Amino acid sequence: MTLEEKVMHLTKETLVDLVNLRYDKLKEENKINDENEEFLKEVFQMQGTLTLPPSDEEMDINVYKYNDNSGFSTEVYLWFDGVESPIILFCEAKTNAEKTEITEFYIETVDV
Repeated sequence: MTLEEKVMHLTKETLVDLVNLRYDKLKEENKINDENEEFLKEVFQMQGTLTLPPSDEEMDINVYKYNDNSGFSTEVYLWFDGVESPIILFCEAKTNAEKTEITEFYIETVDV
């Protein structure tokens, strides 16, 4: 599995945790902190119920490699009540110096 594929997998796994309200798990894995947990909850509450897309094909995760090769960012449109929204979840992944493994992965923000 390439680093890009691992980042996509982590993004999907994180989205599944958000849909299933596993905030404690996300905090234990250092994917969120108290501050962005509250922000995410506020945004989600205003939009409805966060849901997964009806199929994996509709879960369009974009992965961008940093110019300095220090890691990746991802973006994925969020779905609420079974409908794709204009809200985007942004995540970041950092790699080790050798660029062989992901050392850190976390939710950066959502664009409202």
